[in-house]
Amino acid sequence: MKLKLKSDKRNKLLNAASEFNKEVLNGSLLLHDSINDMINGKLDKKKLDEIIECEQNADRAKESYIDLLYKDQRALPFLIEDRYRLIKYLDIVSDSSEELARGLKVYPFDLFNDIKKEMKTINDLYQKTIDTLVDMVNLMETDFKTAYQKSFEIEKYKRDAREAKYNILELIYKKPEEKSLRVYLTSKICIKIFDMILRAEEISDFLRSLIVKYPSK
Repeated sequence: MKLKLKSDKRNKLLNAASEFNKEVLNGSLLLHDSINDMINGKLDKKKLDEIIECEQNADRAKESYIDLLYKDQRALPFLIEDRYRLIKYLDIVSDSSEELARGLKVYPFDLFNDIKKEMKTINDLYQKTIDTLVDMVNLMETDFKTAYQKSFEIEKYKRDAREAKYNILELIYKKPEEKSLRVYLTSKICIKIFDMILRAEEISDFLRSLIVKYPSK
C-alpha cells in the first residue's frame, strides 16, 4: 500500500511537470509560427494573443507544480531546490515568448526582404532548441544518458544561431539613415530570438550540472 501511495504521488508530480512543460512548448511553437508568418508578410495577431494565453496557462501549471513539490518532497528524484530552479528557468522561457509576442503585436514594419532567409533560419533554430530542451527536461526523469546527449544538440543550435544573427545584423546595419527606426526595431527582434536560444543553452548547462550531481540516475 505504501509503495502504491508513493507511486501515485510521483505520478501526480510527473503529470504536473508534463503540463507545465507542455504549455512552455506550446508558446514557443506558436511564436515560431508567428515569426514565420511575419517573414511571409501575413502576421496573425490573434495567434500572438494565443502565445500570451499560453504564458498564462504555464503560470497556472507552474503554481500547481510548485504546490505539489512542497506537499510531498519525498516523491522527488532530485532535491526540491534543484527542481524549483528548473521550474523558474523554464518560466523565463515562457515569459520570453510572451514578451516577444507582445513586441510583434506593435511592430509597425514589414521585414526587409534581404533578411527573410536568415530570419527563418534563426527562427527554426529557436524552435529546434526549445523542442530539444523540453525533451531534455522530460528525459531527466528517467534517462540521464540521453538527456546529456541532447545538451550537445542545443550547443550546436546556439552556434548556428549566432552566425545567423550576425548575418542579419550585417545586412540591416548597412541600411540608409532614414530607415534607422526600422533597423533598430528589427535588430531587437533578431537579438531577442538569439537571446532566447542562449537562455535555453544555459538551462541545458544547468541540467548537465544535475547529471554530474546525481550520477546514479
